[in-house]
Amino acid sequence: MNNYLIKTENISKRYPIRKQNARPDTLVGTVIDFLYKPVRNLKELRNLSSAQNSDYELESYIWALNKINLKIKNNEKIGIIGKNGSGKSTLLKILSRITKPTNGTAIIKGRVASLIEVGTGFHQELSGRENVYLNGSILGMSKSEIDQKYDEIIAFSGVAKFIDTPIKRYSSGMRVRLAFSVAAHLEPEILIIDEVLAVGDASFQKKCLGKMDDVAKSGRTVLFVSHNLESIISLCDRVIWIDDGEIKGDGNPLQIVNQYLETINNISESQIDLTSINRDTNSSFQFSKLIMMNQNNIKSSSFNVGDDLIIKLKYSLKDQNLLKSNLQVKISIHNSTQTEVLNLNNEVSGYIHKLINKEGHVVCKIPHIPLGEGIYSINIEAIINSGAADVINNVGSFEIIPGDYFGTGVPNNTKANFYCISEWE
Repeated sequence: MNNYLIKTENISKRYPIRKQNARPDTLVGTVIDFLYKPVRNLKELRNLSSAQNSDYELESYIWALNKINLKIKNNEKIGIIGKNGSGKSTLLKILSRITKPTNGTAIIKGRVASLIEVGTGFHQELSGRENVYLNGSILGMSKSEIDQKYDEIIAFSGVAKFIDTPIKRYSSGMRVRLAFSVAAHLEPEILIIDEVLAVGDASFQKKCLGKMDDVAKSGRTVLFVSHNLESIISLCDRVIWIDDGEIKGDGNPLQIVNQYLETINNISESQIDLTSINRDTNSSFQFSKLIMMNQNNIKSSSFNVGDDLIIKLKYSLKDQNLLKSNLQVKISIHNSTQTEVLNLNNEVSGYIHKLINKEGHVVCKIPHIPLGEGIYSINIEAIINSGAADVINNVGSFEIIPGDYFGTGVPNNTKANFYCISEWE
């Protein structure tokens, strides 16, 4: 295995798709179903555990994972992203030894602590104190090891007041706080965390992210599944993107997250045809196309904090009497609450644009865009001879995601509304 802590070879996992029983809901149908069910379950079990029988009623099964090959070294912080149903949790269950793969092998070197579902390994009738020892024992810890870490576990979880109360009376947030605290403090070589942190409040999530960072810095490995892409970028040094049971990307967090966002981006197209948009009046001047690009002249509607945002507006002119007139273009950018955050105007900025031909374009570049993370909409307006020539509201929208605004190599995770360069002495 060399230096690899986790290594998977062609991991695949298949699950049955159970269908509604077609038998009539009668006494006879119920008796027949009861008698036949053990035979049917045995057939399904044989087919699930045998890759050679993959052709048997293929339409009744779904491959949650398909030939996953991974190599994870010690001291890595791995983020796993993907849409719901992509296979992320199935992979974690295999690595946690909760379930076996249908195909392939997974080699895990070291003790694994996993937090995949709220309260996993907790007994509802036992108290919080008793469950700490129970869960620690499940993770392979001795009583003396648990005794040594007990005070830290309780202090971190914040449930000391209720530690002798049965777990069944805990809220879901209290359960996940205690479960995470046990898993993180009992020093496993591999810590696996699924999306359970979403249950906790914001302050506890921040504590958990800090603790996971401490765990990784102490020489252990963290696998973190989350839909919070900002946390993934700030915490992890490597991201794996899974879609439809296959690995679609593996590498630099910012690059992989951007690739993932491009496939799910429902904000708007990076190139928008404006000719089909209804106007209040038939103007002799019309915007015909809007194009959004980044600093590499790549069309996109998703930008990192600090990227250049380039907006290109094409137009057409029907009245030749307007030739040689000055064209004033206003671009207004609004945030998700429809508050105007940027107002761009070519003439105010000192750029004069004359209508020379019947068709042309205007380009507005915002270097090092200062906007914080969020979704923004664009309004555009053309003014010719002091009169409004064309106005379109909410013509398009774009998204700003975390990025390295200051060029320090560290993604910003402050959730600021705006960024700017500051000078210090």
